[in-house]
Amino acid sequence: MQRSIYVAAKKRVMLAICLILIGWMSLSGPPAWAAVSADDIGAEEASTQVGEVINRLEGGSADAAAEQFAAVKKWWVLHKNDVKQRSLPLAMEIDRQIASLSLALVSEANDEALTQASNLRFSLLNLRDGAFTDNDGQSGMTLSAYILKLRNTGDLIGKQRWDEAQGQVKLLQRQWLTVEGDVVSQSQKVYNDTERDLVLLDGYLSNSGKRDQAASIVDRMVEALAPLADARYSWWDAALIPIREGFEGLLVVGALLMYAKRADSKPAKRWVIGGSAAGLLTCVVVGSAVVMLLSSSAFGHNNLLINGWTGVLASALLLYVSYWLHRNSDAKRWNRFLAEQSSKALTGGRMFSLGLLSFFAIVREGLETVIFLIGMASKMSAIQLTAGIAAGFGVLAIAAFLMLKAGSRLPIRPVFLVSSAIVFYLCFKFMGSGIHSLQMAGVLPATVDEGLPDFTALSLYPSWYSTLPQLLFLAAGCMAVFLSLVSARRQRTVAPQ
Repeated sequence: MQRSIYVAAKKRVMLAICLILIGWMSLSGPPAWAAVSADDIGAEEASTQVGEVINRLEGGSADAAAEQFAAVKKWWVLHKNDVKQRSLPLAMEIDRQIASLSLALVSEANDEALTQASNLRFSLLNLRDGAFTDNDGQSGMTLSAYILKLRNTGDLIGKQRWDEAQGQVKLLQRQWLTVEGDVVSQSQKVYNDTERDLVLLDGYLSNSGKRDQAASIVDRMVEALAPLADARYSWWDAALIPIREGFEGLLVVGALLMYAKRADSKPAKRWVIGGSAAGLLTCVVVGSAVVMLLSSSAFGHNNLLINGWTGVLASALLLYVSYWLHRNSDAKRWNRFLAEQSSKALTGGRMFSLGLLSFFAIVREGLETVIFLIGMASKMSAIQLTAGIAAGFGVLAIAAFLMLKAGSRLPIRPVFLVSSAIVFYLCFKFMGSGIHSLQMAGVLPATVDEGLPDFTALSLYPSWYSTLPQLLFLAAGCMAVFLSLVSARRQRTVAPQ
């Protein structure tokens, strides 16, 4: 019964995603505004003027900043309708930012004014670069354009214009969301390596002693991305997105469902299924908001924050789940647990934590799935995209069914030990990738230490910010295994007496 509810819920969410994506797609040719450069309406000059506003605010000259900002508002009055014809969401975004900046300047709230000015400049640069979704659902920021911007960054580095180069890297980090779907659909390795290199590049440019290494990073990124620039997509590419991004979330949810099933707790199953469904619904709602209300590039910073914090929080919860599964892998201990504590251990806080962990796991993986599919929506037909999504979620549904079937028939000890190892692996990986996302978002410094391991498949990055928590988690895992072995040996010693 519970399985049928789970499968039915999954089918409903999959159908909702398909319908939303079909609605987003446009099968027409290039957008009408593509023939006209954004520079024709002065986007470059306007972004430069906002840069001057930022400089004067940082210098403590609020009056001069307000005077400079008057020119920006005049430009916006003249060209607001032009921007609306290209992208209504971007026009609304710029309009809100101009209003917020005006209010902050009048209120003499310099910190808020700086924040709003930075946001406005980013939106204007997106207008200049075409890094936004237009009124036909198309984006002018192609992977080829992104590679060109990388080459320009390399030129700035070669001329030792370090501040400009670092500003360009910050922009590339935030615009990554507009092209990452093109990359991940063709090569997971290039995708992982590029995300790592964007942080490394920022770290090298921040350190005056390592700036000479930044040029080689740019060359490496361009070399890796260039073969992917002229991608052609099929239904299989769309199918691989949910399969790749959803499998890790499925492992977490599957382990929790096996645990609830072994404990014969129907409320626990409902919490896990409910948390998963809430996570899927959140992904669809956020994806809808990105397309209908925001530009995808503007959402990039928030997406990194979501991935970062959910990764860190899910990792902490997974560490406990891994320990608990390992601790109860002994059949006698498990039976004693069920007999003595199941009535209280699987209620209240523990069941809420199961639902919360399911929610985090699905949101972390599902949100990127939806964003990637949005990026591919304008690059293939509706039939291909729908078939790919259906195939991808179908594979995940089959994998979930087989996982639950196998888990219910195998002995407790191997199931719990394997589940514990898988959950700990995901805990280790989520922590590394979560902190890396926070570095991409600018919450944590982008530092680099060449002596640390660098293996993106395991979310190992050459930064102490991510490596140190992973080492602590590894030490905690080893300690838990050691204590478990000591406890088991003591029980064997005491048993004959």
